[in-house]
Order: sequence, then C-alpha cells, then structure tokens
Amino acid sequence: MGESRQVRLWRGGCAMLRAQHNSQRSSPHGAAYLLPFLPQEGSTMSDTTLTTRLATAEDKPQVTRMFSEAGLDTDAALESGTTYWIMERNGEAVGAVGLEHGDGVSLLRGAAVSPSSRGMGLGRQLVISAVEYARGRGDRAVYLFSKGGKWETFGFTQIPLAVVMGDIPDAPQIQAYRSRGERPGGTTWMRDLTK
Repeated sequence: MGESRQVRLWRGGCAMLRAQHNSQRSSPHGAAYLLPFLPQEGSTMSDTTLTTRLATAEDKPQVTRMFSEAGLDTDAALESGTTYWIMERNGEAVGAVGLEHGDGVSLLRGAAVSPSSRGMGLGRQLVISAVEYARGRGDRAVYLFSKGGKWETFGFTQIPLAVVMGDIPDAPQIQAYRSRGERPGGTTWMRDLTK
C-alpha cells in the first residue's frame, strides 16, 4: 500500500489528481495535495483510468525495464533513500518516475513512459508530480542530469555539475557514478523550490 492517485481522463478535458496518503506509508509531509493534469489536445486516452502509486521492491523489474527502454540509467533504482512511483493505465504499467533524497534536496532520478503511451502528456505529469512531492516534503531544490529534454519548461535552469555533487553527495545515482569512476553525462539542471 502507499500513495495512490486516480483520475478519469476524457478527450480535451481537464482533471485534478488528488494524492491520498495512507497511514502505513505516508509522505514525509503527511498531507494530501492536488496536482493538475491536462490531457494533451487530441489524446486518444478517452475514458481511461490512470493510477499512480508508490513503487515497491516488487516493481523494480518494471521500473528498470521502462527506464532502460527510455535510455535511462537503471543503477540504484529503488535503493534506500529514494521514492519511486509507477503510473498504471487499466492495471498496466505505463510510466515510472523516481526521486533520490538528500538533506533538503532531491535528485530527479528519471521519468519514463512506455513507448505505446508516449505523446499523451504522461511524462510531463510524472515530472510535475515528482517536483510537487519534493516541494511538499520541504525540499529547497530538485536536481537532474539530462542529455536532452526541454527542462526549462518545467522551471529548471542549468547549473554546474559541482553544485549537485556537493549538495547531494550520498544520492544513490551519484554514488554509482563515483564507484565507476565516471561523471554524469549531459547537462545538470536545478529547479529552485524556494520561489
């Protein structure tokens, strides 16, 4: 059991997601929150039920498969100090997103949507949900490493790699890079949550 959101989508409509936290595993901030979800114009997801729930250890194969299909690093997925979610459509996993937590900051571990569900705004919703979760837990910033994407549309700005490496040195993804003697590729981004 864990956090679960459910929404019915309709073509051209707008819905709100309400996160419910149960007593067995609640968010660090312990409150429900509303997240906007705007289906993209022309979406074919008419009358479809989406559910987003906290991922468990049993979900690791699904998370790593989706991350791998999206070309994302699968090292350290669902390790201690992380929070991952699975998005399901009619009971089938169609997306995953994760955060690695530090002291007042989080690292967006990845957001992936299955190939058959791309182009419907699900990846965008996963990212927005993860950022809002980080804000709700009191984080002052969310970081990410990316080789592509339009992260500025989510309010992220480019920053030097050293900032992330110093601000969240114990994140599993950073530890995995260090253990291999590598540096994250691509661009380093930050979303300031204090503004």
